[in-house]
Amino acid sequence: MWIEKYKPKRFDEFLGNKKVIEYLRRYNWKKPLLIYGHSGVGKSVLVELIAVEFDFDLVEITDDNLENSIASSQTFSLHGKRKLIFIDDVDMIGNIKKVTDLLKKTISPTVLTTSDYNSKRLSTIKKLCEKINIRMQTSASIAKFLERICMKEGISVDRDVLKKISDNAHGDIRSAVIDLETVAKGRKKITEEDFSIIGSRDRSTDIYKVLNSILIKRNFNEALNSTWNLDLRPNDIELWIDENLPRIYKDKKDLQKAYQYLSRADIFLGRILNRQYWGFLRYTSTLMTGGVNISKEKRIQPSYFQFPRYITKMAQSRKERNIKRSIGEKLSPELHVSSKIIIRDYIPLYRILLRKGKITDEELEGKYGFNVEELEYLRSS
Repeated sequence: MWIEKYKPKRFDEFLGNKKVIEYLRRYNWKKPLLIYGHSGVGKSVLVELIAVEFDFDLVEITDDNLENSIASSQTFSLHGKRKLIFIDDVDMIGNIKKVTDLLKKTISPTVLTTSDYNSKRLSTIKKLCEKINIRMQTSASIAKFLERICMKEGISVDRDVLKKISDNAHGDIRSAVIDLETVAKGRKKITEEDFSIIGSRDRSTDIYKVLNSILIKRNFNEALNSTWNLDLRPNDIELWIDENLPRIYKDKKDLQKAYQYLSRADIFLGRILNRQYWGFLRYTSTLMTGGVNISKEKRIQPSYFQFPRYITKMAQSRKERNIKRSIGEKLSPELHVSSKIIIRDYIPLYRILLRKGKITDEELEGKYGFNVEELEYLRSS
């Protein structure tokens, strides 16, 4: 994934927040750090860069190994290096008192991150830490970053498209890169029409936050309520969950339970469509959110979410159908046959003629008024 491929490898490559970087370069590690900011701004990436910059061995603490965290924080690594103790999304850790004890006793550099700085659970932790705020990037800086990615990938893209993707991300670099990769998949040129594949993202309730509540956290009520303000149809939410479930749930039993709930939700979705009885929606929502959430035995480590391939393919298919229809409408009056016959018989013929040089783009453009997109489609195999 591009989010991994183009992840910064050192401080100098971190996007924006230059004052934070300079502060970290000089930090003396007498106190733990609490790094906070919106989801997707690069908090976890920054922690990895800290480990590289200071030559620390990164040791991540989760609910699973929290009991041994104090002992681990008081020793050097097997390589003789200092450890960097790291707790991601500390506000979601089950035993917050244990984290407080760790902060009081650790002799190793320690970093915590959170997207919920105002959480009441962090009141004591904030007193024990130096606090660093990672600010969201401007749309312009994200657009420049996306442009560099396109150049490296050999993709031609209009700057207006990059601006739309950047604006749509609302400062979330991770989402912007994921959206760009989704739009660019299988293409060497990105147009404004391709942008419609991803659509607009409502940051008041983001699908990525919803997936985080359902698939990552272990909180039934939060998962149940996560979709209330999400501007997506239930079947689209189901597609997002279905796409990411096998990537996130590594335990086979957890995955089996989750798909049992999701399949039941799908049954009720079918009944809604067949009977037009929307009362079934409460069952659908409960099964695909709360049901999937309680399927896992343990809290799962945060991960990147992938855009549903089905939606992408359908959007691409819709675009192809529109191009075929447009070609059919332009050829039909000239050849005196229906658009259906044009699509079935004549488009393959014109592709062969173009490939063998029997006809040129200029001739098709001049005679039938084909545009660039239609000509590119005919040239494609």
